[in-house]
Amino acid sequence: MAGLATAHRAPLGTTPSLALAARAYHGPMKRLSGLDATFLHLETPEMPMHVGALHIFELPKGFKGKFVAALRKHMAERLPLAPPLRRRLWMMPMNITNPVWVDAVPDLAKHVVEHKLPARGRHDMKALEKMVGQLHVHLLDRRRPLWKFHVIEGLAPAASGHKRVAMYTQLHHAAVDGQAAVALANAILDTSPHPQARDIK
Repeated sequence: MAGLATAHRAPLGTTPSLALAARAYHGPMKRLSGLDATFLHLETPEMPMHVGALHIFELPKGFKGKFVAALRKHMAERLPLAPPLRRRLWMMPMNITNPVWVDAVPDLAKHVVEHKLPARGRHDMKALEKMVGQLHVHLLDRRRPLWKFHVIEGLAPAASGHKRVAMYTQLHHAAVDGQAAVALANAILDTSPHPQARDIK
């Protein structure tokens, strides 16, 4: 009848807020715990809630090409092993309850980016630390999966003469706790120059 709203019945066991969200998103959802949601609510530009880590890699002898391109390719292969990197936030109507995680395909051109140390700061660890400090203050985009890898070129070669690159990683605490971070490291990193075969299903 004209002028009357249509009533929608939520499935048994489904809260009204999830039912409303399901009308706009069709796929699996996982509600954030109260603790994980707290990391979102407390975050401000002055107090980022992502965890940062600085890695320095010595590249294999004869490595050719751009490391950022190789890393994007590597991440594309390992993403099936890293569920926290393949989901993003979905906010509830009027924020009446905690957000949920929904499946998402990361745009690796946005999540794995390259920077270069300034010419005057090349080969200088202080310049690297300054750049990392400048990157750390930028909050992660909540419209995307809550992670970002920054490849930093311009480091001095290693004692062996091999090229070195730095990688500064940002992982939001709402998405990854300490135990999950260890699992991610095991899924993404290898202990030899040649990637190990992984059982990816």
